[in-house]
Amino acid sequence: MGFLFSAKKEKIIAIFDIGSGSVGGALVRVPLDGQSLPVILKSTRVDIVDREDLDFDLFLKDMILALGFCSHSLYQSKIIAPESIVCVLASPWYATETRIIKMEKENSFTFSKKTVNELINKEIISLNNVYSDKYGNINSIPEIIEHPIVNVFLNGYHVDNPLGVKTRSLEMNMIISESPKICLDKIRETLMSTYHSTPVSFSSFMVSSFVSIRDKYVTEDSYLIIDIGGEITDIGIVINGILKESLSFPYGRKTIYRDICNKMNIELRDAFELFGLFNNGVLGDKQANNLKNILSSIESTWVNTFKECVNTLPKTLTLPSIIFLTIDNDIKDWFKNIINKTSTTESLKTNKNITLITLEGSDLSNICSVESGVCDPFLMIEAISITRKLELYD
Repeated sequence: MGFLFSAKKEKIIAIFDIGSGSVGGALVRVPLDGQSLPVILKSTRVDIVDREDLDFDLFLKDMILALGFCSHSLYQSKIIAPESIVCVLASPWYATETRIIKMEKENSFTFSKKTVNELINKEIISLNNVYSDKYGNINSIPEIIEHPIVNVFLNGYHVDNPLGVKTRSLEMNMIISESPKICLDKIRETLMSTYHSTPVSFSSFMVSSFVSIRDKYVTEDSYLIIDIGGEITDIGIVINGILKESLSFPYGRKTIYRDICNKMNIELRDAFELFGLFNNGVLGDKQANNLKNILSSIESTWVNTFKECVNTLPKTLTLPSIIFLTIDNDIKDWFKNIINKTSTTESLKTNKNITLITLEGSDLSNICSVESGVCDPFLMIEAISITRKLELYD
């Protein structure tokens, strides 16, 4: 079957969700009219090999292998040819930081794309100089994968559509995400073997989550974003509509299963099976009690590491009481119970009751359509984010 091609008022984009536990892929029809919904035409997901010991070089090879299988599966569907590819990286494949860019003049000036580009380029040159001094070897310098402006303040006031507006002072919040060059080169090489000359760009899952949550939950302006991946837990802090901080610590879904293996002296496949039976309430009493004690110890470790991570923030910062959670289904209910516990929420330094919202595919169906297959919330979040970016910049 030959490829079909899309109409001019839309783009077909291949999205690859590159996490620490799996790699997802989707062909998405992205509208350019600012009115229609993005549509996931086809999706697939491939698990990254589970290993009892974590070695980064081997981990990278396993991720690239999963990406190769995922891209080949998507390509073989022969549904439609993508015009471009967007790879959305989760931890540990990227790092992010928030930068504030300011400019003030005695006389008023017009906010223009030229002004914005000049300020952004100046900031990136400065950051690249810092990287050069820090890393020395040019091959070790991380590559900047995105630098979206997420908020603009003119004369001290937030402005949604600042282009053409006159002002004397300007403040922009920019999120910069970077990734190891060796990682990006291997991703490009792998995708090139399937999609050849199709252009590849990169984004981060934290930025995608922020954009999608802002689009879906327009009444909320302060919240936490918690993404519990295969190996890493990421935390984003949004205050008054601004992604202020992004933190992470090395403890995720696969860490839990490895801890079960070590404490029970069993294989990984047995740990997955036992945890599933325990969650469903069908594990025998003796094994259930044994696993319950082990999980209690694992819970304490995750909570304490979470607290240590949050305690690195300024003492004056009161964290929001609303939490948006992205997580795999097999550990979702267990982690929801952990986060809702008083012992966990006390570390958030908030006097309000916690409101925990798990981002499910069904919750996003009014802003992202799925033509066939499962409603993969990670791919839906990324499709929504890419659509918004194209509306702004295409």
